[in-house]
Amino acid sequence: MKKILQLIFSLTAISAVCGAILAIVNNYTVAHIKELKEKKAYNAAKAVLPPDVKAVETRKDPADGSLNVTIGYSTADKSKVVGYAVPGKSQKGFGGEIRLMVGLTSDRKVISYQVLAANETPGLGAKLGDAAFVKQFGGKSGPSLKVQKDGGDIDAITGATITSRAVCDAIADACARVDRVEGKAAAPDPAAKAAAQAEADSKAVGKVQPLTDEIVRKVLPTPAAALKQIPAANGDKFPSYVAKNEAGETVGYAVVGTGEGMGPNGKIIIHVLFGFTATKTPSLRGQIILNQPDVTMTDMESAQRTAHTKAFDDAAKRIMRIKADSIH
Repeated sequence: MKKILQLIFSLTAISAVCGAILAIVNNYTVAHIKELKEKKAYNAAKAVLPPDVKAVETRKDPADGSLNVTIGYSTADKSKVVGYAVPGKSQKGFGGEIRLMVGLTSDRKVISYQVLAANETPGLGAKLGDAAFVKQFGGKSGPSLKVQKDGGDIDAITGATITSRAVCDAIADACARVDRVEGKAAAPDPAAKAAAQAEADSKAVGKVQPLTDEIVRKVLPTPAAALKQIPAANGDKFPSYVAKNEAGETVGYAVVGTGEGMGPNGKIIIHVLFGFTATKTPSLRGQIILNQPDVTMTDMESAQRTAHTKAFDDAAKRIMRIKADSIH
């Protein structure tokens, strides 16, 4: 008993010391990362402001107090505005959110921009920061700030139209932010914004086909004498199924995977019912798309491919969870 108590005491002491060290390192790391982000944003703001700026002032966006707009003045007494350095964001990037620091003249014409954060495809979407692509935005404003496919003047990056549209969207966000700071546009109403998002999500999903045993059996291996339903959990919208033969042996799985794709008119969300064999490494047996998003877009096929790939990855993860749960 004495040795056990000594062991418990030693482990507790070691855990306490390790926890303290981790807390110190975490505090330092978080502060350091924040400092680096602020420095990057500061340097980006300096880079995109007009060269004749003599004084600057920062104001918070009334719709998002965490973001600041830097106003550049041509005189020390701040009597004449010559430009702005303002963050612009878009959730429509191929790899997720794109954040830019956008330089604008006093009449909202683009000076230039710098990329603060992006996770686009290497070699394609990652070219959003290339000088040749950035340069074509200079001097443009309003309706011209769209890719040519959408009626604007911007020549999209080859093979990365979605990324190019997201850059235009982020610049539009920056222009709207300046208007709010200058009192030319009201901050968006949270309730109206939530309602608009709900409507957009509804269109992105479209009408969903009900999941029935009959549909499930279409994607499962044969023979599937019985289906065991696993209720939806962990935020899942659909149940999963384990198929068994007459001997009670597992012969397959049926799960719904969900994936998103981004097109010019917004995102699409696809729910796909996948059937897998019950082998050591489950292989695809069949699949049925349960919904058709109610979104019209010129490059729907690209968005569908992206959404389908993500749906398959999601389903594969669910299969592994089902297999793991069946072991315990």
